Amino acid sequence: MDDGPYRRLDDPANGDFLRAIAMGRTPRELIPEEGGGGDVTVGLVDKRTEDYVETFRSFSGTGATLGASSSSTTAGGTFDPATLSSPPPAIDTGRPATSIAVRLLNGKRHVVKLNLDATVNDLAAHLVPHAESNSFRMVTGFPPKPLTDPSSTIEAAGLKGAQVSMQKA
Repeated sequence: MDDGPYRRLDDPANGDFLRAIAMGRTPRELIPEEGGGGDVTVGLVDKRTEDYVETFRSFSGTGATLGASSSSTTAGGTFDPATLSSPPPAIDTGRPATSIAVRLLNGKRHVVKLNLDATVNDLAAHLVPHAESNSFRMVTGFPPKPLTDPSSTIEAAGLKGAQVSMQKA
């Protein structure tokens, strides 16, 4: 109807519409609800001998994202290898520690062992040799959330035993 979607005869959702057409009546969905819509003329063209070819119609609606947008997260949390401490702080075996699995920029996996009171900045300093002099971001969790507070401790940032991914900034 009016180049709309194909209405299958065996689909129960189309039953009322097709029965009304077959009886020569105006289908209920074509009658204006406000009563003042005037006459509706329905013409029927027999195309049973033709193959139906559906025309492509692109999506015309709107989209929505779940979670934070990527544009708002790039402003903070960028680490520049030139400004990070070198060499990174060593682990103190007398204090609580954790291992963090890091997915590097080249896709390889690297494990960093840090004390729980070390900072996110200290973690970033451990990754400088793998940054290839590129500024980078670190994200963790699902959906991925950027680590934006470099002064936060590993424990406060929820990185105890976590997996972190590096991303080019």
